[in-house]
Amino acid sequence: MLVKILDADDQFVDALKSQTGCTTASKAYVHAAEHYEPLRAQVGDLLSEIAALRRRLSVANQTIEGARSAASALLDRVGQSD
Repeated sequence: MLVKILDADDQFVDALKSQTGCTTASKAYVHAAEHYEPLRAQVGDLLSEIAALRRRLSVANQTIEGARSAASALLDRVGQSD
């Protein structure tokens, strides 16, 4: 099947060829199309992982802040008994 891509920006085509390692524009477009779905799924997975890590970081920061407050209160109490 012949697919002709009209009005393709030369800089975009060169970048696509460079990124895909293909020597022709048509092969670069095919390569990009073939890899689109797995890469899209990978991006989705990575975004989910980032969200989970952000939640864990938030919980860790809350724990640290709680520990900092408790340590400060303990120091205040210990300092008062002198």
